Amino acid sequence: MPQRPMVSPATTIIASTLAAWVVLGVASPWQSLAHTHSSAVGSVLLAWGWSSFLAVAIAILVPSPLSLTAIKCITPLVAVCAFASASPAGIFGAVAALIISWSALFADVMVQGSAYGEESRFALRTPVPYWAPTVVAWALLTGSLVGGTLLTAAKNYVVGVLLLIIGALLVRTVPKRLHRLSRRWLVIVPAGIVIHDHLVLFETIMCMRSKIVSITEVNEAGETADFSGGIMGPRLAVYLNEADKVVLSKITAKSLGTTEALHVKAFSFAPRRVAIALAATR
Repeated sequence: MPQRPMVSPATTIIASTLAAWVVLGVASPWQSLAHTHSSAVGSVLLAWGWSSFLAVAIAILVPSPLSLTAIKCITPLVAVCAFASASPAGIFGAVAALIISWSALFADVMVQGSAYGEESRFALRTPVPYWAPTVVAWALLTGSLVGGTLLTAAKNYVVGVLLLIIGALLVRTVPKRLHRLSRRWLVIVPAGIVIHDHLVLFETIMCMRSKIVSITEVNEAGETADFSGGIMGPRLAVYLNEADKVVLSKITAKSLGTTEALHVKAFSFAPRRVAIALAATR
């Protein structure tokens, strides 16, 4: 019998995320919430709900770093809506989509969407110094925009308009900063590897295969220069046959207690899927 073609992990996770999102759309918890409020507030809830649903659905079908940013910004907000509506199907769809879309494999599929040529891209773990500021920035942006429109619709003009003004100011800078978190990856090409991470590094690291002695998985930085952003756990360590110049971002240099420009023969960094990334370097 002829063998059935194997379904790729990328196709599987995209299909799973889309299926969970469709379940959420069928449940449409924002409609349940809309029925419990005035017509003006209900209309705003429906507008936010359906526009968010369509935005994520399109983002899932068009993998890219920008899609990843949109999905990560919207799915937590929709999950809050689902729990507020107490819709079992809505909660299931929102939580399932949230878990899948925040997985390491999903991130890799999204960043690979913008690759070209013989590139394999692997998303990097978020540096520790950015964890809290990211959550605060997201909460301020979404809270001011969504809260402002809802309060204005509820005729609480003073607070509502104030929040909308704050949101208008934040929307000029916060989305760009959040998107930088999605534009961090390891690139593996036939000629070598590239570390594209402008949060940890000021300049991209490019290592030709001729300069690489070995790449191994380690559990801590050890004697290597730590370019993981302060995270703990498995990482990749790259050993070079000669020292190479690396320019760090200011926050990385400060956290490491060193100068911004270094000459290193060994450094480590942290892809989200360490073992898969290591296998791809072989």
